[in-house]
Amino acid sequence: MKASMTRICAAALLMAVIAAAPAGAWGPRTQSAIVTTAANLLSKSGEAPLQKLDIHIRAGAAAPSSEIEARYPGFAANPAGAVEMEMALLSSARRGRVDAYFAYRMGMLGKMICIVSAPMRDAQAMWREKYYEDADNAISGLQLRESARKDVEPQAYFDRLSLEIRANTEVIERQYQEGVGFKGVAATTFSADASRSVAAVADVWWTVLSSRAVQGGVSESQLRGYVLDGLTYFIQRGNLQELDAALKGYAPLASVTADMRARIGDLLLAQGFEERAIKEYEAVIVEAPDRKDVVQKVADYYVRKGDESLRENRLEEARNAFSRAADSNPLHETAVGRRIEAENLIMERDSRMAAHQASLQRAGELRGMAEQEAGRSYFAEAVSFLQQAEAAYLEVTDEFPGEAQQRNRGLRDTRERLAQLKQSLKGNAMAFSGTGFGDDVQNLADNGVKGLEQEALSRMARRAYEAEMERLTQEMQPLFTLP
Repeated sequence: MKASMTRICAAALLMAVIAAAPAGAWGPRTQSAIVTTAANLLSKSGEAPLQKLDIHIRAGAAAPSSEIEARYPGFAANPAGAVEMEMALLSSARRGRVDAYFAYRMGMLGKMICIVSAPMRDAQAMWREKYYEDADNAISGLQLRESARKDVEPQAYFDRLSLEIRANTEVIERQYQEGVGFKGVAATTFSADASRSVAAVADVWWTVLSSRAVQGGVSESQLRGYVLDGLTYFIQRGNLQELDAALKGYAPLASVTADMRARIGDLLLAQGFEERAIKEYEAVIVEAPDRKDVVQKVADYYVRKGDESLRENRLEEARNAFSRAADSNPLHETAVGRRIEAENLIMERDSRMAAHQASLQRAGELRGMAEQEAGRSYFAEAVSFLQQAEAAYLEVTDEFPGEAQQRNRGLRDTRERLAQLKQSLKGNAMAFSGTGFGDDVQNLADNGVKGLEQEALSRMARRAYEAEMERLTQEMQPLFTLP
C-alpha cells in the first residue's frame, strides 16, 4: 500500500512538472529524472543526505514556471543570473535550518538549472520542442554518468556550460530539419547532455549545502521574504509544530516584523487556525498598536467567541470574551454593549440562584421545626411545617443542577416523613373516645390536615405568650418585694 501511494505521489508530481514546463527547457520527464538523479548522487556519496527531504525536493522541481517568474521577473531573459541569486539566497538561508521548505527551494533551484543547462535553447522553437519531446521518450533507462563534485563560481561555471551546450546545437537542429531527428547526433550526445545537467544540479546543490562562497549579496529584505515564504509553506501544510520549529530556526536569518506577523495571522486564519492567528495578531498590536485593521480582526474574533458562549449559556466566558474585545478596540460597535448584556444576565442568574438557595434553607429550617413538634407529639403542627417545607422545595427549578439535586433529595425525605406522621395520626386516632372521632382524625391525615394549620399556629402563639409572661413576671418580681 505504501509503495502504491509513493507511486501515486510521484505520478502526481510528474504531471505537475508536465503542466509547468516552460519553453526552452528539458521536457518534464527529463527534468524529473535529472533532479532525482542529482539528489540520489549527493545522498549516495554522503555529501548531502537528502533522502528524508526527497518529497519536498520533488515538489519544488514541480513548481510552476509562474512561481519562478514571480520570484525572478528577469528569469526568462537571464536565467543564469537568477540561478546565481537563488544560490546566494539559499547559501545564506542555510544558516537558519535545512528543513522542508529549504528542500522545496532546492528542488525549484534544480528546475531552474535544468532550464539553464538544456541543449537546443537557442534553436527554432519547432525543432527545440520536438527535440525535448523525443528526449522525454528516450529518458527511461538512459545511463547517466556520474562525476566528481565541483564548487560552482556561478559566472564562470555557467559561461563554460553555455559553450558546451551550444557545441552541438547547430548540428542537431540541422539534422531535425533534414528529417534525421533524434536518430543522429541528438541520440549519440543525449546521455552526455543529460549527465551534464545532472552534474550542474548536483554541483550547485553541493556548493549551496557546503556553504562555499557565492557571489552576490543577500539583503535583509530578501531574507525576510524567504522566511515569510517558508512560514507560509508550513502553514499551508497545516502543521503548527513545523511552524513553531521554523519560527525558532529562522531567528538567525531575519527578525519577524509586525507586517510579517500580520501576514502570518491572515494565513493561519485562512487555514482555520483561529486561536493561533489571534496570538499573532495580538503580538502585532503590541508592536504596532496603530494597525487598526489588525485591532478590528482581534475584536471581531472575541465578539464571535462571546456570542458562541452566550448561545451555550456560558455567561462568564461570554463576558470575558466581550471584555477582551472591548479592551482590544474600545470603539468597537458592539463589544461594550454585549459585555453589559452579559453582565446583566450574570446578575439575573445569580439572583435566581440566591433565591433558590434561600428556599432550600427555609425548607430545611421548616423540617427542623417539624421534627421538634413531632418530638412533643404535636403531629398536626409537624405536618403543617412539613407541608410548608414541601412548598419551599417546589420553588426551586431545574436551572441549577446542584440546587435541583438538593431539592429532589429534600422533597423525597419530606414526603416520606409526611407519610410517617400521617400514619402516626391514624394510629393515635384509636386512642380517642367518641363514636366518630377516629374517622375525623383519619380524614384529617388523608386530606393534609386542613384546618389544623391555624390551630397549630394559635397553639404556638399561646405557648410563646405564656413563656413571655412568665419571663416578665420573674424579671419584675423584685420590684414588688417590700424591703
